[in-house]
Amino acid sequence: MRRTIVTALTVVACFLLQTSVFEFFKLADISPNLLIVLVSSVAVMRGQKEGMLVGFFSGLMLDIFYGSLLGGYAFIYMLFGFIDGFFNRIYYSDDSFLPVIMIGVNDLVYGFIMYILCGLLNNHLKIFYYIRSTILPEVVYTVAVGLVMYQILLRINDWLDKNEKGSADFV
Repeated sequence: MRRTIVTALTVVACFLLQTSVFEFFKLADISPNLLIVLVSSVAVMRGQKEGMLVGFFSGLMLDIFYGSLLGGYAFIYMLFGFIDGFFNRIYYSDDSFLPVIMIGVNDLVYGFIMYILCGLLNNHLKIFYYIRSTILPEVVYTVAVGLVMYQILLRINDWLDKNEKGSADFV
């Protein structure tokens, strides 16, 4: 129960930070995608099921507030949670290399998906310009913020694990 509440609060906090606070910290008109950092981190730390749930609700919040179709972002983020959850088997909490790589890959794939859905459908065919001016800077910024945010999420996960084991020992 405690994990569910903390995870829900984390999703809401990351959504609010991404859509409000980090809009003021744009570098070259690019802001980091904190929800991808959250989904990737949770999926790698906790597995497919929790990664998909966090991805679905993160994407659903984006769909409700910013999407034109309900379910598009939810599907993309849920897919990220599902795929990243496969790497839970080879994950070690003291190694931050795997989650950071997954954050970068997910943001790169997300950028290409957004280019296809928003750019190509609007007849913008300058893909190399879009890669150089939007996708790669966002990946770098998201990975840089993800390094810090992953450490915070790891501490929260360790605290929740410790409390779950402590309450199990009590019963």
